[in-house]
Amino acid sequence: MTDEVTTTKAKPKASTNGAASDSYVLPVVGVHLPGKVVNVAFWGGLVGAVALGAVDPPLGILVGAGVVVARHSSSS
Repeated sequence: MTDEVTTTKAKPKASTNGAASDSYVLPVVGVHLPGKVVNVAFWGGLVGAVALGAVDPPLGILVGAGVVVARHSSSS
């Protein structure tokens, strides 16, 4: 006998203003976070890391540009 495992993938909600309105789920605790909270935390963390010197400014710019390009190309 074989046991079948089914997985479901959460579909992102439709966005009316182009912002990320989907929710993210933390895998260990199962908490749902709105897309805006995740975006603010990411960009704030990136800017904070550059400001504190943990990440060099050119690398921070490249990472930020890469994220913008990846999000733009995935939303098309």
